[in-house]
Amino acid sequence: YAGLKKLINTPFPFPLVQMARTFLFFWVFTLPFALCSNAKELPGILLSTFFITYGFVGLEYVSMELDDPFGDDPNDFDDLGMAEMVFEDIYITLYKLDGDASVQNLRMKLAGVKVEEIA
Repeated sequence: YAGLKKLINTPFPFPLVQMARTFLFFWVFTLPFALCSNAKELPGILLSTFFITYGFVGLEYVSMELDDPFGDDPNDFDDLGMAEMVFEDIYITLYKLDGDASVQNLRMKLAGVKVEEIA
């Protein structure tokens, strides 16, 4: 848990991100000029430029999504859902071992209700 908390709270250096994006877009925009040594193969140059640009810009967007994997976006890591699934697995195991009374007792303790108040 502490490692994940540290990962969330440690910011990525903005100048590094800014320079990486600047170099990426400079490289992508100058790529057609570098490939244009033989203008007879224009469709091949356009196609290779498109796929190379698509790949590198796609990697940039993936890195932006991985920068905050525990956010609230639809494609972020569902840590709350995983925790709920673990709790349900614990409830099922406890139900199989001790019965329904133990499961309800645990649910009440986790909800913050004292068991003595109910009984």
